[in-house]
Amino acid sequence: MARKPKQHRRRQHRPAHRIPLQRAVMAMALEVYPHWRTIPELAREIGASGALTRAVLELIKLGLLENYGSAVRPTKPVAALERLNLP
Repeated sequence: MARKPKQHRRRQHRPAHRIPLQRAVMAMALEVYPHWRTIPELAREIGASGALTRAVLELIKLGLLENYGSAVRPTKPVAALERLNLP
């Protein structure tokens, strides 16, 4: 009798090395909130285009950034938390 292949759940992998880059993106986006920042603009200032794009996409998936084409900005709840200056 043939064995059935095991069904593996695909775990979401969020590499820790992207966290500093994600922090930088969020800080830069919050600086100009409610205005938008473009990904190319962020890449010029940060200097990491491929990794930056992956970091931005993860932040969008998490609901921390909203996008309009290649422009991003923090979501309203994130901006509200930033104004509260929580520790």
